[in-house]
Amino acid sequence: MRRSALSLLAALTGSSTEMPALEPAGLGMPGLTGVERSRGPWDILTTAHAPELPGPELTFVALADGTLVVDADVPDGSVTPLADALEQELEPPYEAAAVRAESGTWTVAAHTVLIAPAAPADGENAELARVDGVLSAKLDDSEIDPHKAPPGLVALLDGVDGDAALTAERLDETTWVAQRWAL
Repeated sequence: MRRSALSLLAALTGSSTEMPALEPAGLGMPGLTGVERSRGPWDILTTAHAPELPGPELTFVALADGTLVVDADVPDGSVTPLADALEQELEPPYEAAAVRAESGTWTVAAHTVLIAPAAPADGENAELARVDGVLSAKLDDSEIDPHKAPPGLVALLDGVDGDAALTAERLDETTWVAQRWAL
């Protein structure tokens, strides 16, 4: 974690700015741990008390139906206080990252995402762009025929008039998490 990120978190949470003797690797999450974010800023940054939540950091996605998909094995319901704090100002679906600040208090940041259906053969990550009406697509970092792009992601891109781009990562066997921008 870079010192500037600690200073930011300290200013937001009122905690110490001293660097820990042995620093965890950190999430490497932009806006939360000092890494630049190409997709834009977090929509919300807040704190929450979640004493049952283990570990120093975690990421999760909240779906519109209230389901929380967590990247780690955690006790049932332990992430709920983080989601509740975020949902005071941000509706699901969103992607969130959290870092333990001190004894049960977590700093948590989130940004809105789009959700699309995925098929088993769709790959793990995708990039789509439409410029001057021409669609281009990458799946797992390889250029593909745009007609073979995941249909759910094409539908998300079609939700924006004019030039647009989209990036997506597979959440699970049936779901993409995506970000979309008008160009």
